[in-house]
Amino acid sequence: MAHLALIVDDDVDRREAFVSRIRGTFADLPDAAVSAAHVGGMACVWACGPRAPVSVHRTDGRFAILIGYGIDDDDRWITAADLAESWLGGNAERGIFDGYHVGAVYDACRGLAAAVDPFGLFPLYHAEVGHGAAIVATTPEAFRCHGGFAETIDREGLAGILLVHGPLCDRPLLAGVQRTHRGHRLSWRAGEGLASRAVYEPAGTPPPAGESAADTRRRIDAELIRAIRRHRPAHASTSMLLSGGLDSRLVAGCLAELGAPTRAVILGLPDDYEVLAGAAVARRLDMPHTIVSTDSCDDRFPALARRIVRFGHLNSAPGGEDFGLGLAAAGTTDPFFWSGFALDFAFEPVWAANGGTPGGPAWSFEKQMRLMNAWGVPQAELPALLGDDGDELVAAIIGRFRVACLAGPEDPMLRANVLRWDQRVRNHVSTAVHQTTFVSWPLVPATDRRLFTAILGLEPGVFAERRLEQSILVARRPDLAAIPLDRNSFREPLHVPMTPTARTNPLVAAGGLRRLVSSGRRRLRRWYWQRLRGRDPRRYERLFNVDHPRWLAVRREAEPLRGRLHGMLDARALARLLPMPDARMRHANPVNHGGATRLLAALALWTDRPTAPGCMPRRSA
Repeated sequence: MAHLALIVDDDVDRREAFVSRIRGTFADLPDAAVSAAHVGGMACVWACGPRAPVSVHRTDGRFAILIGYGIDDDDRWITAADLAESWLGGNAERGIFDGYHVGAVYDACRGLAAAVDPFGLFPLYHAEVGHGAAIVATTPEAFRCHGGFAETIDREGLAGILLVHGPLCDRPLLAGVQRTHRGHRLSWRAGEGLASRAVYEPAGTPPPAGESAADTRRRIDAELIRAIRRHRPAHASTSMLLSGGLDSRLVAGCLAELGAPTRAVILGLPDDYEVLAGAAVARRLDMPHTIVSTDSCDDRFPALARRIVRFGHLNSAPGGEDFGLGLAAAGTTDPFFWSGFALDFAFEPVWAANGGTPGGPAWSFEKQMRLMNAWGVPQAELPALLGDDGDELVAAIIGRFRVACLAGPEDPMLRANVLRWDQRVRNHVSTAVHQTTFVSWPLVPATDRRLFTAILGLEPGVFAERRLEQSILVARRPDLAAIPLDRNSFREPLHVPMTPTARTNPLVAAGGLRRLVSSGRRRLRRWYWQRLRGRDPRRYERLFNVDHPRWLAVRREAEPLRGRLHGMLDARALARLLPMPDARMRHANPVNHGGATRLLAALALWTDRPTAPGCMPRRSA
């Protein structure tokens, strides 16, 4: 977890006390190299892994830092000096860079500017802390290190986190703190305070008139190749997180065609569905690969969970740390790694769970809300959990989210994609990505603005059910498309490939017969693995299962802290959603149905985090 905290405060004692405390906080990160810089009334502290890309630029009265990589519109990887010139120089109106990064520039005369990648994947929070001071940081934990920050729980922020398993509409747990909106840049000037200004908003570009389906596929394919070329580091070796899914195999196929040398890291046990499919892809590409199981890290999981909630304040409950753990266990020395992170969201802006389907029923807010609530505390049970003000809080946050869905100017079904990105990708996916940054830096071509804009401009029916992404893989690498997909499910047999011939298979086409045979196979596979073999070959379903040993350990560690939650949540409702740690939940869908239990156990661990010196006692608003 690469982190940065920056303070602007003319009071030397307060500023230096903050620096001392945040340095101590960052020192708790594993293998962290902690550095600091001071210019006038500004101080910046950052913590990174040994191979993280960090660029620092200093002159008299000016400081700039770029952690990660940024790419300008001329396909050039920028430096911190470029950032300073763009944001505080003559190009201040441009300054939007693709990649995965956080950057900040301070000038003693012109003030502060700070931002992250245009899609807001890298976390960035901000708050004014009194007496004209401002803090910008990649973790909400930083604000507790300032003596002027009065720590108060934001009840609406808490309600949003419980509803959708992460901050809703960028409203975190601590009152007075705001997660910087996607596509916004922060600025600060003496006497003016902090301001947040929109500099980028995703919008689609319509395709050329009369474009055929084949032309669309070729055009989007070319944009994907262009994005991968742009995100490819010029003089650094790379690894790749390769799974059996569609996204990572498409990226792997493109890399192989570009002749980009890389090796694959495949996470899981040897007979996991993901490993079987991923290893088959690596062999087909002649790509060196290492299979790494993170199941052996179960004894470390409670400590990891504590660190996740301490530095993330529940932007997502723990669970996605396996990517970083797997890269570390594979012994990678590569400073960068590729993945298919967020490519499915980019290639399918509209899908059934968005609240509507192309050519199907009209968009429905209720359907959209069910999607957003899938990992959270069930909406029907949330008011009782929140206590006396539960009905009011839930009505308020859902009302605000409804307004956001209908704000336009896009059709609500397309608007829902942006909100789905803000919640699912910026919280759940990007939290997992952020965990990797101490080991190897993620290369994320899905965040390329030109690629995203080209796809978003298509008619929704073109990319429904990710047909566009599949057609690109089939046309570019039919040998990879012929390898069965891992769908993290017992539903699809592993021998069914993705090629068009599979869709015309008589068994597949025979609707009722196919469903009957498929159901029988699914039941047989489930019985074989869970009863006869005694484990689950679906890696995500296994590691997110609250009955798994790692989660039983977390639940046991959280149990003595249950009483601390009673100050903000109803005890009886909490007991239903977070049962005693040795009680088995046996969820049919462990990833979704166990979300509330994982979240509440993590919230209990959050109450036990270290107290920052100088902070006021914890209390609820």
